[in-house]
Amino acid sequence: MNRQIEILLVEDSPADVRIAEEALVDAGINVNLHVVCDGEEAVKYITQQAPYADSQAPDVVLLDLNMPRMNGHEVLEEIRNQHNMKDVPIVLLTASESSHDVEEAQRLGMNYYLRKPVEARCLGELLQVVQTLWH
Repeated sequence: MNRQIEILLVEDSPADVRIAEEALVDAGINVNLHVVCDGEEAVKYITQQAPYADSQAPDVVLLDLNMPRMNGHEVLEEIRNQHNMKDVPIVLLTASESSHDVEEAQRLGMNYYLRKPVEARCLGELLQVVQTLWH
């Protein structure tokens, strides 16, 4: 039996959180979804700082690029600086039309990206691929 995949969703838009939740349900993926609403909370989560001292390291990170307090590029860099997070797949979610944003994210270690608005079907298909590769 496959264990649940731990997914960290870093997203400040409640509508986009709902889309991700729908995609996971529709895809039938066995996941434990953790949601944080900004970059600083994401860093606390991955470094197990309060209030996330008991958090499990995510198997996949879904990361919004444009967030308050700390943007996706900064979070991505922090994630890749964590020894236990170097190989974790990171999916960047962005509304940006700038090729520079995507290139910078690739340089920092992003694995995949999806342009917003993200359709639940597309996100579900990507997560099924990640699940297949992960198992």
